[in-house]
Amino acid sequence: MLKIKKIILLFLFIFFVFSLVPNIINHKNKIDFYEKIKKEYENEKKKNIELKTKIAKQKSAYEIEKNIRNNLNLTRENEVIIIFPSIKINPSPTQTPVLKNWEKWFEIFFK
Repeated sequence: MLKIKKIILLFLFIFFVFSLVPNIINHKNKIDFYEKIKKEYENEKKKNIELKTKIAKQKSAYEIEKNIRNNLNLTRENEVIIIFPSIKINPSPTQTPVLKNWEKWFEIFFK
């Protein structure tokens, strides 16, 4: 009788362990999924705040005036615009002397 009870308890224990393992794995997968979605949510929330800030900045009077002045070349009353030409510096390439082969060999051995 005692052996039968032990065998039954062993089978119950094995049954519960095999039932529990997939649930633990499933729970871990759900936690990983939740963490991933939470991280994506935080990134999108940050991006949303940045975009709202950018929109508010572009709607400000200072930014509108700056765009009008820079892009449309408009000025205020009694304001003088001075335009400087852009300076482009093109360095001239240095000429390397072309030596004949015998001169190259002469330089290698005797200089």
